[in-house]
Amino acid sequence: MRTRSVLTTLWIPLAVVIAIGVETRFVGLSDRSLSFDEAYSVTVARYPVPEIVRYLASNNDTHPPLHYALLSTWLHLFGSSEVAVRGLSALIGLAMVVLLYAFARRLVDRNVALVASALLAGSAFAVQAAQEARMYPLLGLLALGSWFSLDLAIQSRKARHWALYAVCGALMLYTHYFGFLVLGSQVLYLIPRWRRDRRTLRDAALALGAVAVLFSPWVPAFLAQAMSGRGWPTFRPPVDTHALATLLALFGFGGELFGMGGYFHTPNVPFWKEALATAPIVGLLGAGVYAVSQRVNVFYPRYFSFLAPAFALLLAAGIDLAAAALVRWAKRGVEIRPAALAACTVIVLALNAPVINGYSSVDYAVHDWRSAAELVAAAAAPKDYLLFIPGFAQTAFEYYYKGPQERFQLWPVEIFRMVRITRAADPKINKAWAHGLAQGHPRLWVIATVPFPGSAYLRLRALLEDDFGTGQAWDFHSVYVIGLPSRHYRANGAE
Repeated sequence: MRTRSVLTTLWIPLAVVIAIGVETRFVGLSDRSLSFDEAYSVTVARYPVPEIVRYLASNNDTHPPLHYALLSTWLHLFGSSEVAVRGLSALIGLAMVVLLYAFARRLVDRNVALVASALLAGSAFAVQAAQEARMYPLLGLLALGSWFSLDLAIQSRKARHWALYAVCGALMLYTHYFGFLVLGSQVLYLIPRWRRDRRTLRDAALALGAVAVLFSPWVPAFLAQAMSGRGWPTFRPPVDTHALATLLALFGFGGELFGMGGYFHTPNVPFWKEALATAPIVGLLGAGVYAVSQRVNVFYPRYFSFLAPAFALLLAAGIDLAAAALVRWAKRGVEIRPAALAACTVIVLALNAPVINGYSSVDYAVHDWRSAAELVAAAAAPKDYLLFIPGFAQTAFEYYYKGPQERFQLWPVEIFRMVRITRAADPKINKAWAHGLAQGHPRLWVIATVPFPGSAYLRLRALLEDDFGTGQAWDFHSVYVIGLPSRHYRANGAE
């Protein structure tokens, strides 16, 4: 009977935490349209793994190949539906919850481990990342595994644990280059051991050398990607006080509440209100840093969703410290401590819950490619023409629609200026080109998304106005569909 009671005490709370993780990560995987980044991931992952490696190594992307290779294998096993595409990230996100419990229990104690894993299971920020077909959940799992294996190696001094640490480090770098931040933080953590534990430093140096050897085949591709300057820096938000407040809100309760910024959205309140809303999170986080520093000197960089486990662990340590202080203040002994821990955890999870529920809302979708494709599928004729602006809009749109229409990618010169590239307009895109489209196709469908500069839109209107009539326009959350009837098309027979 005593054995059963102990097992119940140990495993039922963890089972509840895992159930929360399953519900938050796997329910609603198909509620929202895939984003462009997700559709791009699927496009790359549909190729065989050797072709993926060649494609990325040819400077066509800024990411390493591991996530794409895993997703490719996953799609071959389970198909490419929205649920299947996102299922891999959801599964990895759930594994992160379990691994955080094991790590926190080893590092601190069981109470903090349960609170930390519960916070991660119900973290709106972590849930959003786990429901996207991108590499960040895998990076988070490997970063957590890297810290776990480093702690094991330091304590045990066993070669197999150092080997595990080296493998985790290499896999991190093959997943995302943010892995360098994790390895850098670990070096900072190890440096103070120089005087008292040189054997550990020697073993760590050997393990990091092994990471370098394992990563060396990819170094030429990494250097080429690093020097390519790919990206869209001119319309990315700046790093300022609002960005810091949004980051704290994302980690604390998923953002979106009280006018705060969120996973995709920018804030619409002044900074003092952001500071007020995040003050309790900052306080608990500070308490967590203090509590952990009293036990063991651990340093984690706290940026981006892949470090949500670190944030959850520090927040849990802060909650544990606050609960202990409450016990001392109430002079009730340890019997109220579990209740205090549970109450604080429930409060934080309750803040995250409406944000997680909001992910299923159509209004939350930033780019609704699915609805845009459904409209075109229902209204477009086989001889219509599809024009994608910018050209990469075709990638996300064609995840949902692969109709028979002719299509063309149009890249306004303003797009290239955003990344400081000077390029002349395509001389073939002129009035004669527009007239030819109008003669050969009954309707032109413009499928556009951001960035679509106003100057480019005005030039497009001037180019098409003589050959296409006024049509209808739809806005599917920054995915724009415009249907323009031809003024010159004459049906041949059946049309």
